[in-house]
Amino acid sequence: MTLLDRYVWRIVLGAFVAGQMFFLFLTVLVDLLNGLARYTERAASHGLGNVELAVALASYYGKMVPVFFTMVTPFVAVVAGMFTVARLQSANEVVAMLFVGRSIRRILRPVLLCGALAGVAMGVCWQWVVPQFGASLARDEAFLKEGRPVHKNLVHEMFGRDGVSEELRLQIAEFEPRSNTMRRIQMLTESPAGLDNTSVSAEEAVWDAERRDWRLTNGVIASVRGSRPIEWLDRGDLTPDVVVQRSRDAIELDALSYTELLELVRTRPNRPDFRYALHRHVTYPLSCVLLLLLALPLAVNYERRSRLFRLLVAIGLCGGYSLMDLICQNLGMRGLHPVVAAWSPVIVFGSLGVVLFGGTRT
Repeated sequence: MTLLDRYVWRIVLGAFVAGQMFFLFLTVLVDLLNGLARYTERAASHGLGNVELAVALASYYGKMVPVFFTMVTPFVAVVAGMFTVARLQSANEVVAMLFVGRSIRRILRPVLLCGALAGVAMGVCWQWVVPQFGASLARDEAFLKEGRPVHKNLVHEMFGRDGVSEELRLQIAEFEPRSNTMRRIQMLTESPAGLDNTSVSAEEAVWDAERRDWRLTNGVIASVRGSRPIEWLDRGDLTPDVVVQRSRDAIELDALSYTELLELVRTRPNRPDFRYALHRHVTYPLSCVLLLLLALPLAVNYERRSRLFRLLVAIGLCGGYSLMDLICQNLGMRGLHPVVAAWSPVIVFGSLGVVLFGGTRT
């Protein structure tokens, strides 16, 4: 990396960090103001004071930061790239770089590298950071936004692989996250051979953190050999977090990792939204680069325009991509193939971006 590359890299990195902080703050602020009245009402109905509500909101939005990061990063990358070009042009540094024989595409290479790294950071965040808060976010959201401290009619399913592992279906009439209590449960476990199938029912199950198992009330296990009472569910893998995150009908897809989405696609092939979300987890990080391919040539071509005009152009491009992405998402839920719905915005805007960037004046 040359001295000029490091110089451009410092500018774009500073702009990216500043833009990320601003966009995250703005996103949190808008979401907070939009739901503050509802949050206050929920707190009053549950007897929470202002301090307790502030702590709950701080915890909730602290966990939402990784989710917001994956939402705003492509737009932050575009704004950072536009700011970098405007900064170089306002100081007439682009002319000096061109004078020493460096092409405009070579000058913009660190900006594209920043966009690529931002896309990688989105993928890392989706795979290892966001899922860590998925279950607790589901509980906080149910309490703050829906006012329901209890989840009802949950269904958790686990399917075997290649006929060598058991299949499980757990039905829960009510689940209370605060006390980690399940009520009126029914669990059916099917063995690969079909000879050791069992059914467990209980009026109540309470999570024991020390033993890492569920203590049953009036628990009964039934099989071909008969039935008998049991005290423990003997399923330490079904933690309260797993029950909350995987059992919801309306799963928050943006809070799932690539591994979890692959598993959901395999176990629930009749849900096109899972397949769409998996492909979008791939295409959306790519937008960090493709939007830059669109915005940067326009910034260079309109170098005599004001900085505000170039920023408006970038916002327009981001808006166009978001609009097409939203349209394809809705069509994907209504019958359009998930792969086509997820990749169409990338193909359309990516092709246009490659043409524009390739035709940039050097």
